[in-house]
Amino acid sequence: MNILRLPPPIRSQLYRSLHTATHTAPPDLPTSLLLPSSPALLTLTPSTLNSYQISLPPQPYHLRYAHTFFASAPPSYLFTAANFRSFPPSPHPEIAFLGRSNVGKSSLLNALFGRTNIKDAYVSKRPGRTRTMNGFGVTGGIPLGKAPEEGERKEAWRRFPRGGVVVVDMPGYGGGSREDWGKEIMKVLEGRKQLRRTFVLVDAEHGLKGTDVQLLMHLRQQGIAHQIILSKVDKLLYPSAKPPGPQRLSNGLLKVRDLCTGIRRHLDQEAVKAGHRGRDTLLDILCCSSEKGLDEKNRHRKLGIDEVRWAVLSACGLECDEQGNRKKMLMRDIKILEDDEDLKNLAAGVQCLRPECA
Repeated sequence: MNILRLPPPIRSQLYRSLHTATHTAPPDLPTSLLLPSSPALLTLTPSTLNSYQISLPPQPYHLRYAHTFFASAPPSYLFTAANFRSFPPSPHPEIAFLGRSNVGKSSLLNALFGRTNIKDAYVSKRPGRTRTMNGFGVTGGIPLGKAPEEGERKEAWRRFPRGGVVVVDMPGYGGGSREDWGKEIMKVLEGRKQLRRTFVLVDAEHGLKGTDVQLLMHLRQQGIAHQIILSKVDKLLYPSAKPPGPQRLSNGLLKVRDLCTGIRRHLDQEAVKAGHRGRDTLLDILCCSSEKGLDEKNRHRKLGIDEVRWAVLSACGLECDEQGNRKKMLMRDIKILEDDEDLKNLAAGVQCLRPECA
């Protein structure tokens, strides 16, 4: 049939029918395959807030365990050291936190300890307030041993039980810090055998500074286990007092993701300039805030703090089992260290718990 010989009204109606049939989806194909879908909005999860390249993102039961471990008992002040030689010969795993002056380190530690109302780490607006290296013990609920006769506060580290972790608050570096403190800090980072990982705080709002790059390059070159924490990440995610809507939250998480990518690229470029060629270094970057909560219902659970807690426990081998409970191998009797000989024996026993001693 010659369509052109049909009357114009019938020809127009036929054209419309053919056009509709051509652009109608077949009944066996879903519409989503034919129409371009908009990208899904990012929601707040450990994998979207943080940037994991080495370890797997923690599961909800990991975060619950880490929260309980740090919140079950207040931290114990153990020691203050003005220099490397002043550190006690402790057999317990240690974690160090350091960063530029006024990067929010003390506020982060108080949030880590769950002590936002009672300040264990001193918070000050004046840079360089922390001038000594201070050790705080977190037991995860295991009670301390009996106080030695020579005084409870002087030898508190002797009562600290196995299965806990010692968090060391380092002096800040940068504008408000002294060169002498930096020398002692590096002695600890390079020579302290109990140190499992060093967490370096970087201001998420301002990014890497020159002193940050120098420190991170030194840790990288010396092979010192370290991890970056972006503090004050609420400045990117919560720009106003009200919680962000879904679109704004997704945009903020994309900014954080780009910031983490930029930090890695910057450090790899600096390594090439220094003549350290090779593969790019994989590095987990954690993001947190000591000010803002997860949401309106969980204001006391600060943003990203439980992920930092889990990273601390993972670095010290204090993870939970698949049921979210403390591993049985960590449940040991508490022994009071009376003298140096007891300390040596305990340290030897801890060494034999390692897999290579089996």
